[in-house]
Amino acid sequence: MNAFCQFEQALLECADKTALVGGNGGQRREISFRQLDAQVSSVAAQLIQGGLRRGDRVLLAVPVSIETYVVMLAVMKAGMVTMFIDPAHSAKRIAKILAAWPPHAVISTKAIMLFRFLMPELRSIPKRFVLGGASAGAQTLSFDVEDGVLFKTEVRSTGDPALLTFTSGSTGEPKPVLRSHGFLREQLSILNEIADVREDDIDYVAMPMFVLFNLGNSISSIIPAVDMKRPGKADPGRVYEQMTRERVTRTVASPALLEQLANYCLVNHLSLPNVRCVATGGGPVEPLLSRKLKRVAPQANIRMVYGSTEAEPIACLDDQEISIDDRSRMRRGDGLLVGRPVRGCDVRVIQTRPGIPIESCSAAEYEALGKACDEIGEIAVSGKHVLQGYADRSRNRSTKINVEGTTWHRTGDAGYMDENGRLWLVGRCSAAIVDSRGSVYPFQVEYAIGTVRGVRRAALVEFEKQKVLALETTGREFQSDCSAAARCISDYHIDRIVTLRRIPMDKRHNAKVDYPALRKLLDGRFSRGRYLLVEALSATYRALNLMLRNVIDAVSRRFAGLGTR
Repeated sequence: MNAFCQFEQALLECADKTALVGGNGGQRREISFRQLDAQVSSVAAQLIQGGLRRGDRVLLAVPVSIETYVVMLAVMKAGMVTMFIDPAHSAKRIAKILAAWPPHAVISTKAIMLFRFLMPELRSIPKRFVLGGASAGAQTLSFDVEDGVLFKTEVRSTGDPALLTFTSGSTGEPKPVLRSHGFLREQLSILNEIADVREDDIDYVAMPMFVLFNLGNSISSIIPAVDMKRPGKADPGRVYEQMTRERVTRTVASPALLEQLANYCLVNHLSLPNVRCVATGGGPVEPLLSRKLKRVAPQANIRMVYGSTEAEPIACLDDQEISIDDRSRMRRGDGLLVGRPVRGCDVRVIQTRPGIPIESCSAAEYEALGKACDEIGEIAVSGKHVLQGYADRSRNRSTKINVEGTTWHRTGDAGYMDENGRLWLVGRCSAAIVDSRGSVYPFQVEYAIGTVRGVRRAALVEFEKQKVLALETTGREFQSDCSAAARCISDYHIDRIVTLRRIPMDKRHNAKVDYPALRKLLDGRFSRGRYLLVEALSATYRALNLMLRNVIDAVSRRFAGLGTR
């Protein structure tokens, strides 16, 4: 069954309800479910008239707008495959993707269409369609609906492809992710388990998959009137203005965008009293972010969602579920709590080695790989909404495990399950720093140090055979409070501390530390043995902690001896 059928009922039942709102001020536009249905049918008919057929791959290269979702649904309704390439990728990487996965058609704006003169891979696409103007050699798509335009939804099977996207490539080359119609239905269905939506909700949505979810559930969606290519650099004033004007009741956005919004509101003494739910994911969520958001939106439930491109969602956590003890554990270096696995997602922590494949094994062998409670291993997941394989099958070898017919996806994330069945992250498996004193993962240090006043961001990386802790700080606050980080620095034997103006982050969500870029920055900015650091302070911390522990141990033994007399 075509995944578009997920939306047909909402399009018919909520005909006069607002479906999408885009733009701000004089540029504001809205479209009802009835209008959306009519435009989708009209555009689907134009694509067929333009020579496309079901199964054709269509590259959608337009800034996020109302038209983006009209075209996406039209391509789906016509039984074609929508292809997205994240604009955060470099031109070289985009050209490489187009060469490997050439589309049958491209739909873009007039401005983007001009790039075909600079990129042969874009110029070689056979059919071209343009929005909002005319372009030589391209057919202009019209959104003016003529009366009587009907288009029957193309029949598709569960396994037929519907959506082709690519991973961020933050840990290597981008991997092609091909979602089938059946997979999309399962993914949208499992999101119902954690979404907590109401019919009268107005949702400020900065993540396209959740716009589709809202359309399938008859929820009005507000499209951000800011450039979402760099969410961490979006204007928080415009975000706040749009949210208040549209009377938003919930929002789904990346941690980077919400961090900007929360800081803006706190500095300007603003609040969002009408917001009842804030959901965030797409990258690790700083422990302090939920507390900031709660101050800005006091009536809201703050929900942190953990997942990946291949499995979304995996686990979720509400802010009220985080206890004082949980926060204490994160401060002392136990990692990042991400909550309980969602229903329909089976999660295991297993013993693996990065880059070493486990292509198949028996159920008993897989069970033997399992880690005990509180033991760190690689997080593996299975479920109907978990990608069974990449479009490039050669990428499956190191990421998929076949266990007697059940596919398990290796996330590449390291973590553990606690005694309450909750999942904790400690970082990427490949980011572990191993030496004679044992192993340490980035999150164990980064989220502990991140709770110290004056630390905006922390990143732990191995550089020149040393554990280097890079910090973004606010100066005086850090200097007065840095002693609070001494225990963690000592426990994990940090060799050097360096302060940077800005720690490089991933281009896609601006929420994950770009460790290769950080190493490059350290290598380029400082010659060997020269750092802007407080190495002596770090060594002093370790010595003082060791001395203090010896004193405490001696006193403990003394009192223990008194108790036996």
